[in-house]
Amino acid sequence: MQIVWLQTSKTQNNLRVIFLIFLLPLLVFLCLLAFFTIAYEWIIFEESLYMSWMTILYASPLILLWLIIWVSIQKRLIFNFTWAREIQRTDNPEIYNIVENLCISRGLPNPKIWIIDDDSMNAFATWWSPKNSYIVFSKWLIEKLDKREIEAVAWHELTHIMNWDIKTMVITNVFIWIIWTIWYMLMRTRWEKNPLPILGLVLYLLSLILLPLINLAISRKKEFLADAWSVELTKDKDSMISALQKISTDAQIEYIDWKNSTIASMFIHSPKSTQKSFFSFISTMMSTHPPIEERIELLQKY
Repeated sequence: MQIVWLQTSKTQNNLRVIFLIFLLPLLVFLCLLAFFTIAYEWIIFEESLYMSWMTILYASPLILLWLIIWVSIQKRLIFNFTWAREIQRTDNPEIYNIVENLCISRGLPNPKIWIIDDDSMNAFATWWSPKNSYIVFSKWLIEKLDKREIEAVAWHELTHIMNWDIKTMVITNVFIWIIWTIWYMLMRTRWEKNPLPILGLVLYLLSLILLPLINLAISRKKEFLADAWSVELTKDKDSMISALQKISTDAQIEYIDWKNSTIASMFIHSPKSTQKSFFSFISTMMSTHPPIEERIELLQKY
């Protein structure tokens, strides 16, 4: 039953990516249509429709170029932000063998392995294609976790690679940026009769509040799913639980800026310092990761 649920969840996750690919461009088109309709003061709808299509036509190469640039520099930016460095098999044969054996067991290409020289316990995966993927461990995680716990963490990260999680994040962030740009254009437009259109407020709520909150909710769900897959593949929930417990005691990586939720969401546990707040519900909604207590509780029931 568990593996059926996991396969269903994986299928739903992949369908969500496809859904986003079609939904977000449609949302951008509707935003442009509303923008040009208001710009023409609700007089010439056909012209507004034409301008929207023409903007999409001319902007599509720029959007595609931006996506290509982001994907191309993403790895370098992430590694620069985290000060990670690539290691070879001779540098740490044990961690290489662990990851390699896991990949062989599932017929996956071997990812490159990088290390963060930081006295904390954390890990993340990044990729755009399975053949060009990376798993990054902090130095302290390798030293403080035993072999079974490292395997559980590695499976967690490999699951993100198998489930297209990075693609979901990149696609969503690119279109959030596009909608924010439309909102900025709208706010820079000089309005004779209505200096602050309702559309501006709607786009503001979409680009800076609603869509980021949806993105964070998806990020938290991915962590639950990756935990469950790790347990299913290792048949050892105790190792995953103990790994999470150890990681939660010291997961903060000083190099990660507290504002950078895009990079933070990639880690197995938030690398940013977290503080308990009276408004715990709001804190959870704004978090890239679910509370570690909830993750452990679900794994104990697994």
